[in-house]
Amino acid sequence: MKKLIVAVIQNEVADAVVDALLEAEFRATRLASTGGFLRRGNTTLLIGADEDQVDQVLDLVRQNARSGIAPGEGGDAAMAAAATVFVLDLEEYQRL
Repeated sequence: MKKLIVAVIQNEVADAVVDALLEAEFRATRLASTGGFLRRGNTTLLIGADEDQVDQVLDLVRQNARSGIAPGEGGDAAMAAAATVFVLDLEEYQRL
C-alpha cells in the first residue's frame, strides 16, 4: 500500500532533511507553514512512499532534524520538537 508521509519540521533543518530525501531518491513537496507551541514558521513536507519505504523516510527525517532548545518566556527554555510526522494510507498515488 502507498503511504503519504506528512512531516512538519523546523525551518532551520528543512534544507538538510530535503537534501537527504533527494539523495535517497525520495521526492518531497515543500510547503511553508506556521503553528505549534511557539507559533514559529515551519516547513511541511509531503512525501509519497511505498509501505516498505516508510522506515527509511522516518530515519532520514530523524537523522537530519535535530531537536533544539527554544527560548521561552521569562528566560526559561522549552524543548522544541524538530519534527512531527504523520503517516497516512493512500488509496491512490499517481505521478503525472
